[in-house]
Order: sequence, then structure tokens, then C-alpha cells
Amino acid sequence: MSGATRHGPRQRLGARPRRVFGVMVGGLLLAVLLNAPALEQGAESMPYGRERDFWLAVWKPFAAVSRTFYLDEPRNLLDRALGRGGGDLFELPAAPGGGEEPGREPPATAPAARTPAPGRGTPAAAPTPTPDLRPRLRTPTAADPLRVWIGGDSMSKVLGEAFLRQAAETGVIAATHDPQLSSGLTRPDFFDWPGHFNQLVQSGRYEVFIVMFGANDSQGIKTPDGKIFQPGEEGWTAEYRRRVAGVMDLLGGGNRLVLWVGQPIMRSAEFSERMAALNAIYREEAAKRPWVQFIDLWPLFTTPSGGYDAYLADDDGQVKEMRHPDGVHLVRAGGERAARAIMAVLKAEAKIP
Repeated sequence: MSGATRHGPRQRLGARPRRVFGVMVGGLLLAVLLNAPALEQGAESMPYGRERDFWLAVWKPFAAVSRTFYLDEPRNLLDRALGRGGGDLFELPAAPGGGEEPGREPPATAPAARTPAPGRGTPAAAPTPTPDLRPRLRTPTAADPLRVWIGGDSMSKVLGEAFLRQAAETGVIAATHDPQLSSGLTRPDFFDWPGHFNQLVQSGRYEVFIVMFGANDSQGIKTPDGKIFQPGEEGWTAEYRRRVAGVMDLLGGGNRLVLWVGQPIMRSAEFSERMAALNAIYREEAAKRPWVQFIDLWPLFTTPSGGYDAYLADDDGQVKEMRHPDGVHLVRAGGERAARAIMAVLKAEAKIP
């Protein structure tokens, strides 16, 4: 007679459901991790509201884990194989003008220097004047309005709507609004901004570009040689700076003006710190290019002590709700305030009363 313990039917049935349940939970968790970035992007593209906030809170931690351990790569490979997305490399088209610096006019041919007569000495060389490379916008009319493009990530949605209203009031600015929710400069697989900008530039339609990025860019980034860096790492900053500089160069040239709008303060101190670091990149790269002006929104949305508050005193002195309950985006009053700041710069450049 065998000494092995025999389990009864009830015991065997009790172990199997637990095993099956464990396999199901594990499989579901793996499926979520493999697709978490796509689920997060789907949530970000939802309309503002409680449902969007809920799903973002659910998927963001999974997406962060997925990207950290490259679990999203199988999904990315599949998307590329099926022709979905624009690829995960940020490919910048060649700068217009065959490598000539954008915004720079061809240098005038200087007359040949006259050789001094022997014995008369060498005259002091005249200082070379520094060329003014800033675009010079024409003063538009109702019949020939200034053609302006405004867009970027989700932060440009409410801002752009306000800008369009204010532009219409001038009667001499024809603005096009082109926000791409959940997009940015770190994930070209979601939206190919360099390719989109290249098409807009090649069309020759716009004289002014107003762009705003950053709110969705605090995530992993892939360099052209395939390395992946996370925010805060030196490699991330170098690659992001390369992309910002490349977009500025792409949009420049042809006497076009680029207004690069910085991010405002955020409710989260950690997120604010990240946005401040991005603003520093925008400001520094704009300072190198006469055709780009950096517009700093930060002071417009801080309290007198420099902190965050969703309710601020507007230009008319009334306290208004400026920020969305998510602590990131602008609501209508905030968009109007930011648009007024941009419009003031644009009117000064185009000499619009």
C-alpha cells in the first residue's frame, strides 16, 4: 500500500482556481505594462474633466514603469511594422537655404580693398558692422493680413483659442490654430512635429510661428544612436536641447518670426522645477537666434510671493480662475491673459496699433 498522500476532489478543485486566477492576474498585468504608454496617451487625448483626470492617474504609474524597463518596445516595434506612428526618432529636415543659417540674408559682396600707396602707411581698418538678423515684419492690412500659426501641445489649446479671438479683433491678423493634444518634442512616434513643421514651412503660408511645448515632454527620450535617457539626466537635456534648437532653425528663415512661449508655474513643485529647466533651454536657445523671441509666461501666473495659485488678480484687478483643476492647464481667463502678452509682442513687431 502506497504512503503517498492522496488529495480529495475538493482539495484539488481548491488549488486549481487559485492557480488559474493567479495566471489571469499576471497575464492582465503584463498586458497592461506592455501597452501602458498607449493607454496613457489615450487618456491624455480625452477631453478635460474628471474622467480624463481619473484615467491619467491610473495609467501614468504603469506607463512610467513600462518605459523605465523598455516594456513598451514590443508595442513600438509592432506599430512601426504596421506603419502606425512617425517613428521614435526625432529626425530634423535639412535647414532651409542649403545649410545657410536661418534668418540670415546672403552677405553683400564687399568692394575690393584698395592697396595703399607705398610710403603712405596702412590706414586703420574700418570696423565691420554687425548685421541685424532680426526679421522685419510688414505692417499688415485688412486686405493683406499677417499670417500667423499658433500651436503645440495641449497647453496651446486654450491659449490658441484666446489668441484667435484677440487676433480677429485686430482685423489685420489671420491666425491658424493647430494644437496637438498629448504631443511634444520627446515622442515623435505619437506626433511627428519636425515633419509637420517642415510641411508648414515649405508651404510658405505663414509669416509668424507661435509655438508652445514642454508639458508633455518630461518623459524618456531616445537619441539618434538609440540611447534612452530619463528627465534629469545629462543625456536627456542634451538631446532635448538639440531638438529645440533644430525646431527653431527649421522655423526660421524667409523673414519669419518665431515666438516661443514658455511654460507657466505648475501646482506641483516637482513639475514646476522640470518646467523651469525646460524654460531655461528655450530661453538660452532663443537668445542665440535673432529670429526667435522667448515669451516668459511664468511671472503672469505666480502670486506676489512667487508661488502657485489657480486664482489670480487679472489685468483688470479682478481675481479670476486662471488654471484648470489639474494644476497644469490654463482655463479661459488664463488663456486670455497669456494671449494678451503674446499679442503685445506681435503688435510691436508688426507695428500694429
